[in-house]
Amino acid sequence: VMKEVDILNGPVRKTILRFSIPIILGMVATQLCTVTDTVIVGRYLDKYALSAVSNAFTVLTVFLAVSGGLELGCGLLTASRKPGLGPQDLSVLICNMLFWDLAVGLLLLGGGLWGMRTFLSLINTPPEIMDTAMLYSRIYLLGLPFLMLYDLSRQILISCGESRIPLLAVLASSVVKIILDLLLVRPLGVAGVALASVLTQMLSCLFMLIYLRRTVLTCGFRFHFLDRRCFGSILRLAIPNTFQQIATASIALVKQSLLGTFGVAEISGFTCSNQLFTLIIMPVFGLSQSLVVFIAQNHSAGAANRIRSGIREAHKLTLAYISAAILSCLLFNRQLISLFSDDMAVIRCGALLLMAESWTYLFTAMKYLQEAQLRGRLKMLPYLISNLLPLGIHTVCCLLLVPRFGYSGFYLSTFISAPSGFLLSKALVKFSKISIPSVAISEHS
Repeated sequence: VMKEVDILNGPVRKTILRFSIPIILGMVATQLCTVTDTVIVGRYLDKYALSAVSNAFTVLTVFLAVSGGLELGCGLLTASRKPGLGPQDLSVLICNMLFWDLAVGLLLLGGGLWGMRTFLSLINTPPEIMDTAMLYSRIYLLGLPFLMLYDLSRQILISCGESRIPLLAVLASSVVKIILDLLLVRPLGVAGVALASVLTQMLSCLFMLIYLRRTVLTCGFRFHFLDRRCFGSILRLAIPNTFQQIATASIALVKQSLLGTFGVAEISGFTCSNQLFTLIIMPVFGLSQSLVVFIAQNHSAGAANRIRSGIREAHKLTLAYISAAILSCLLFNRQLISLFSDDMAVIRCGALLLMAESWTYLFTAMKYLQEAQLRGRLKMLPYLISNLLPLGIHTVCCLLLVPRFGYSGFYLSTFISAPSGFLLSKALVKFSKISIPSVAISEHS
């Protein structure tokens, strides 16, 4: 039985913490699993395998970006519509989401298998790791449709107010993934790591679909449930999120392409630093995702004062956490990078980037909270601008500064884009309250 958190009533801080902590733990567990993947490849294989997986996963993030955008859009639609929907209408909405999610997943699978070598060549993948990167990518893609259904099912539950079961699913899948990694990495190399992902995604997908069917999905799928107006509502919220996710993945492609002009140590060090940054910022991202659902449901219910209280509490929690995270990176950057590799060149490159970029984490964290306000109120155009413009600035800075200053150009670019992104998001939140209309969402299911 689902145990939903009542987001519309009760003490604000307690409600946010009770709802957000499982989401944060789930996201941290997911990223820890990714970090463990990197550690296993770096420790059990070598820096060439680590670089191959890094290049492959950079390309795969573009495919995952489409999945993530669709997932976030569907989650936002569920949160904004749930207060006014009955069980039957909610089930029809979920069936539409699952169908289109699977259709997109199969299209991505076909496109990835067909064009992966071209994609890897575009980011200057070194010839000595090309075949390994290809092998990892193609195996990983086989699990993409299952991963998309799994992630969407989790997001639907979270948007309904249930964050406990998604956390348990993440913890279980992470344990299974790590066990399979350790069993398969020695006999199969990077292919074993990719195969472990596919098997885990299949099992996780099966569990979440069964749980959905026993809870919020009160009726089975029927083709006559499919509705173009419902699909239009999904697209209106999913497309801005998808653009944001793809833009984020695109800057990763640009960076990886620039890294290809350096060497294997720089690629590996950059990968280690980036994995740690993602792990560190994940609790903030989880809190912001919770804030989106909190704002969306309360906005639908007209509880403006409750929304303002929730935003204040989220800012207090974020400031305390991110200050501790920055201090840890400044003091222990080499020790953190050495968890991934004992190669001194890799540690030097990764520690330099981690220490330098940690100064900007506060701007990034506060930007997430500003954007949560935009998404929660369905202000998708300002949200899209808040994401795309800073990413464009960062991309241009990397293209200009990395050729001129070398490896240091990566963190110099962040010094420019992170503060400007925060200031832009803050201005857009203020401006959108005055003049930007919300996305219209049809009530028809």
